[in-house]
Amino acid sequence: MQTGKGVLVLRSGRRLPLVYRFGTAHDSIRAGYLLCDTSGVDPAAFCDSMHVLCDDGTEVIVGVIQSSDRYLIVSGRVADRSPQQAEGITPAKGSGANRTSPEKEGIA
Repeated sequence: MQTGKGVLVLRSGRRLPLVYRFGTAHDSIRAGYLLCDTSGVDPAAFCDSMHVLCDDGTEVIVGVIQSSDRYLIVSGRVADRSPQQAEGITPAKGSGANRTSPEKEGIA
């Protein structure tokens, strides 16, 4: 089990301090618990992917499986990004945050 401290970065940019406990850590896949106070967060914020910045420098892009006011159960993968990107919280490759709208792509 991997444990440590980190920060949960919501899509809005809000940061929540946390303790993580990943029970699954195969290759780039992570699954486990994020222990943090989410009582002041709108539950709709958990419907999108979020970033966990771990104290060892690892960034994990996670999706919430189950939530409460004290913890989140998550599954995700390690982000492919440089340390400079992690400090600025710019979108990682493949996170979908750089996608253009269908109108801009000429699809609509």
